[in-house]
Amino acid sequence: MTGRTRGRRMLLTMAGLCLLPVLAAWGVFRLSPTFERHSYGQLLPTGAFAAATLPGWPLGSWSLVSIEPGACDAACAERRFLLRQIRLAQGEAATRMVAVRLIGRADEAVPQDGRALVAPALARQLARRGFFLVDPRGNQVLFYPDGSDPLRVIDEINRVMRVNNAL
Repeated sequence: MTGRTRGRRMLLTMAGLCLLPVLAAWGVFRLSPTFERHSYGQLLPTGAFAAATLPGWPLGSWSLVSIEPGACDAACAERRFLLRQIRLAQGEAATRMVAVRLIGRADEAVPQDGRALVAPALARQLARRGFFLVDPRGNQVLFYPDGSDPLRVIDEINRVMRVNNAL
């Protein structure tokens, strides 16, 4: 074997060794099944939350919003309880979140267990039963309907707030 052939073989071996990781990565990317991660809550279109313009709205804090269009029944009482629990379960991030209740009737007595805003027109407009997650800038992010698993809601909100720590 001449020096020239040996040099070519060495060059081809080195080139093959350099290309091998690139080709392996490309093969895994193209041939492996993809695992998409879906949100548990309903992802809302980016835009301002309708109630974020009300006086007393907590701009600068994440908001977990519950809509109470009429008199508070058993489902409403459970939603109020879950609203407080979801916020408290965020641990250190709970200081960055405010639980807000939009009350739909101006004649209803507003209980003093948290932040409550009276907005009759908006409560009818946002008559969905559940929780809205609103970012510190007043944009709607996620919606969780009544009956959602609270543990999954807590985990997802915790993940969203951790990823968006700078907001």
